[in-house]
Amino acid sequence: MLQQIRLPCRVLSPWIAHYWHWHLPSNTLLPELFPGTGGELLFNLGVSLRLDILPLDSDIISNTYLIGTGHLFLLSPRRARLRISPQLTQSTVKFISARLRCGTSFPLLGISLAELREMPLSLNDLILKHPIPDLWHLPFIAQVNHLEQWLIKMLDKHITDVPDMALAANRLYYGESLSTVRQELALSERTMERHIKHFIGVDARYFCRTAKFQHTLRQILAGQTMLDGALNHGYTDQSHFIKTCRFFTGLAPGELLTKQYRRLNYYQLTDCYSESK
Repeated sequence: MLQQIRLPCRVLSPWIAHYWHWHLPSNTLLPELFPGTGGELLFNLGVSLRLDILPLDSDIISNTYLIGTGHLFLLSPRRARLRISPQLTQSTVKFISARLRCGTSFPLLGISLAELREMPLSLNDLILKHPIPDLWHLPFIAQVNHLEQWLIKMLDKHITDVPDMALAANRLYYGESLSTVRQELALSERTMERHIKHFIGVDARYFCRTAKFQHTLRQILAGQTMLDGALNHGYTDQSHFIKTCRFFTGLAPGELLTKQYRRLNYYQLTDCYSESK
């Protein structure tokens, strides 16, 4: 199993959290992608992938999509879980993905996440300002370099002027209060909610609840106890976090945090290399 992670260049760091490269042998069970705050730009370099959408309140698949070989998709689950698997059994999985920071999908692609909802978006079906880069047969670092050149072109004038709502979303993600952010932007509550939904796809309170769960999960995966992680992020007690974990994942922490999940998940950063430009 090969999983590589690389940080973005300095100019893209307000927009991109990191890049993934996953090359998994056949019969490797991919982890589910839970409701999030940002997005994944996933470029499929292997066999066709099946993408199942599961609502938070059900284990019944509501929609299924096909991510074909060579296709680039935007994944931005908010009120659903995403389950990815190879369409053909006994096949390896290979993809590279850019993790978008919250609030950056609209400046990058011009699409409101409130309109997109849970639907994965194929960029191959869009008329883009610049063609999708050719990443075939390149080593991981060269793939990242090509992706970054493309992203810089796509962002164009926004590259040095991050929109207020993207900055606001990141401030909320890192724990600033909604009232503080709203007052500094001099927006009414109604206007703030409308803009936030446009940029991140859900209302601000739900977004903050999602961010708190993600922060706690990352700390637990990094080795902190469940109780300490929960208390550090504002949960009243361990049972409060367990209830939240069930809401977002359909599983209790003991069922989720298996040895396999701790080894392969979307939240714990390992093998991380950075490069300043």
